[in-house]
Amino acid sequence: MRKAIFAFALLASLLACAQVAAQEQITLQAASDQGTFMVEIKWTQDDIGSANSFDIRFIEPETGEEIEDVTYDFSIYKGSDREILRHDQTATQQEFTFDEPGSYVIRIDDIEGLGEKVSIPIQVTPEFPLGAVATVAAALGVAALIARRNSNNLFSQSTN
Repeated sequence: MRKAIFAFALLASLLACAQVAAQEQITLQAASDQGTFMVEIKWTQDDIGSANSFDIRFIEPETGEEIEDVTYDFSIYKGSDREILRHDQTATQQEFTFDEPGSYVIRIDDIEGLGEKVSIPIQVTPEFPLGAVATVAAALGVAALIARRNSNNLFSQSTN
């Protein structure tokens, strides 16, 4: 029974590690400065130095219907420095690799040639490294094994 409990605890630790490693998706939404478009961006975050994905949708605010084949300029700024600029885009997905954590602004400009724009601030944070989580899980497993060998079984009841 004790071996089963230990195996279950170890399995739960590994599953927790896998959940930490999963990519997080954040939905960002803002109206264009003149209110003609609602822009929805689903940001799939990844580690610093890896490609982050931005799925972009344009929505008609009054009907909630998606507008397809919209032309726009895509840029990302860190402070006043432009990190990237892509003109005349129609792609529904953009990718960008952040080299360092910090505050950034995603800008969608000149939507459909109308001069409308959207600015959405984001915060890029370093992910907790999977290696560190795996190391902690391994350390807990080793500690449990050592305690068991020394007859300091964490799962036994005191007989005092």
